[in-house]
Amino acid sequence: MSSPLVLLKAFVLLLALTVLPMALFGLCCTVTWQSRLFSASVGMIGLGPLLWCIGYERGSLLQGRVGKSLLVAGVAGLAVVGWLAPDGHTAEGAKIHTRYSPRGGQYIAWSIGGLLPEIDQLHLGYAVAVAFDPLFTRQQRRDISAMTDTMYAEMGADADFTAVGSALPSIYREMGFEEFRDGHYFHYIPAGVDRGKPTPTLVFLHGSGGNFKAYVWLLSKVADELGITVIAPTFGMGNWEKRGGYEAITRAIADAGRHAAIDPDQIHLMGLSNGGKGLCLAESTAGPKFRTLIFLSAVLHDRIKPGELAARLQQRRILILSGGSDDRVPWEYVAGYAEKLKAGGLDVTTRRFEGEDHFLFFRQRAEVLKLVTEWIPAAEAAPIPPPR
Repeated sequence: MSSPLVLLKAFVLLLALTVLPMALFGLCCTVTWQSRLFSASVGMIGLGPLLWCIGYERGSLLQGRVGKSLLVAGVAGLAVVGWLAPDGHTAEGAKIHTRYSPRGGQYIAWSIGGLLPEIDQLHLGYAVAVAFDPLFTRQQRRDISAMTDTMYAEMGADADFTAVGSALPSIYREMGFEEFRDGHYFHYIPAGVDRGKPTPTLVFLHGSGGNFKAYVWLLSKVADELGITVIAPTFGMGNWEKRGGYEAITRAIADAGRHAAIDPDQIHLMGLSNGGKGLCLAESTAGPKFRTLIFLSAVLHDRIKPGELAARLQQRRILILSGGSDDRVPWEYVAGYAEKLKAGGLDVTTRRFEGEDHFLFFRQRAEVLKLVTEWIPAAEAAPIPPPR
């Protein structure tokens, strides 16, 4: 039977073998000093006990002291990162909020997704994607990294956007087969909006990879110009077809209405990439009615036929924006779906961006935001078609 000391040594060795590669990966891929401190601290927590044990075996007092010092420094470094991490709270009068629908969860700052700045989590994700996703190229990684770095640098100057924290802990829970349906959503309310007066609303469904705060940052430009609010529900990795996907949307809308009144006749639903699957569920159960749907580089629900969606939405207006060189959602597939929606009686507008890939929203963000900013007022001015 192994002695407790042998088991302790085995645990220390296993700890070092596990966390040291992760720490090195973090140091190589992250860009902020907070995440690099986190990675270095984790590395010291993994290396310190190992040196301590080796020093004990060799009778080296110096090596033992170095190991203890590294362990203490690692714990202290994590404490600093935790102390500086946002708590997800902003004042009720702020523009952007982290909220949870009733019976939902609460923001946990001491999770990995809460401790690391979101931009670093994106860089870590890019590194993993380029290794395992054959459709994600090194050039795309360089391009998207540069674009997101710019956006997050701008966002970092906004105290409210910094304070709301990140929604990405949800994806780690789903990846770990834990419950991720916690009712989280971002709620953006422009400074000039009267929260007691019913206001048009844009509901945004994120794609695979999670509810990046950058999406709300971009859509805040539309909200500020039009004087509308933005609701961005979180649903793990963005697999909206899973159980509870549509409920997450309707619950977020209902809860957001308690904080800023919503015009029920002017709710626009927009989906990016996998968020398109959520759009295909629109009005599939009791809940809000949507004035328009906006598909952006959208993946479409393979179990919902275009005719079924058209029959459900009854002549509503649809905007479809997609890249002509999108190898994840080919234009031919998107155009064919659009034609079937038209045949079903929907008013469909399509825009093909020549040469653009699946990252259209980031690459052509100014043009996409301009189109959405023009689309919403035009749709609001048009009469609502009567049911057929």
